[in-house]
Amino acid sequence: MEANVQYNDFKGTAAADISDSLSVNFSGDSLESFADFFKLDKNRFKIIGISFYGGKSPSISLLCVDLEESTTEKEYIVSMRIDWPYEEHPIDALFKRFEVVLHEKFDEKYLHLDYDNEVRYEDFHELEENKSNKD
Repeated sequence: MEANVQYNDFKGTAAADISDSLSVNFSGDSLESFADFFKLDKNRFKIIGISFYGGKSPSISLLCVDLEESTTEKEYIVSMRIDWPYEEHPIDALFKRFEVVLHEKFDEKYLHLDYDNEVRYEDFHELEENKSNKD
């Protein structure tokens, strides 16, 4: 499965570390912790992923195999949308670290390369706040 939005102006990858509270209080560093946190009916559904869509208030979906609808020929996969009733943003609550890397949608050159050095923007650009302090 890949992430898709209306126009897919950019494509990329994501990586995350589960929050310590989920890891410790549920099923460790696995998708099972999300299944337990959201009280997924594990007799019927097997969690195979999690999806976030949107911005400030993203929708959350558990990607699951529906064991009742699946056959020996084909697993029946559902995207199960879940309401988020908490004030804390779900990314902050569910993950300790979360990174999304985006590239031009047709990029093949830089998609598989890594950067050589990490630098700070302000080391190469004058920020507005610094300009006003100089005046």
